[in-house]
Amino acid sequence: MLQERNLFAVYNPKGSSENPYEPHFDPEDPERATLIIPVFFLYPQYATSDVIARFVEDTTFSAHIHQMFPPGAPPPIWDTAGEYTANTLVVYAMTRRKRLLKVGKKMTLRDVCNAAKAKEGEPEDGLELKDGCLTFVVIPKGEVEQGWVDDFKRTRDS
Repeated sequence: MLQERNLFAVYNPKGSSENPYEPHFDPEDPERATLIIPVFFLYPQYATSDVIARFVEDTTFSAHIHQMFPPGAPPPIWDTAGEYTANTLVVYAMTRRKRLLKVGKKMTLRDVCNAAKAKEGEPEDGLELKDGCLTFVVIPKGEVEQGWVDDFKRTRDS
């Protein structure tokens, strides 16, 4: 199930997981073809995160972002600059081989898994399922985004 979706399980070296969630097939899908995967949204600008315990793989990222950061709503308490609204955010995924994928608003989780696959003739690649969760970075477009991308590339290449 994981390999078909270009997912690579990374296990906790201590052997124990504190995550009560794990990927599983949607019990409402009689064909058992739709995965539900726990997802972390990281906000590196504020060193905080959210967990989406049940991210259905055919759901778009924008559906979650719009629910969490609706335009016109008060910002989360940690967003001191008020930059986190659905229309100003971008989402990034990091692959096993340290490629950076910008997640389009209309992309589903399944689309991102497919995009993470290595090109023909290249070493295997995909998303890392760490401790049963996928991780995505959510940041405001513009200067904050560019700074984070530059930092990622600098640390990746060093």
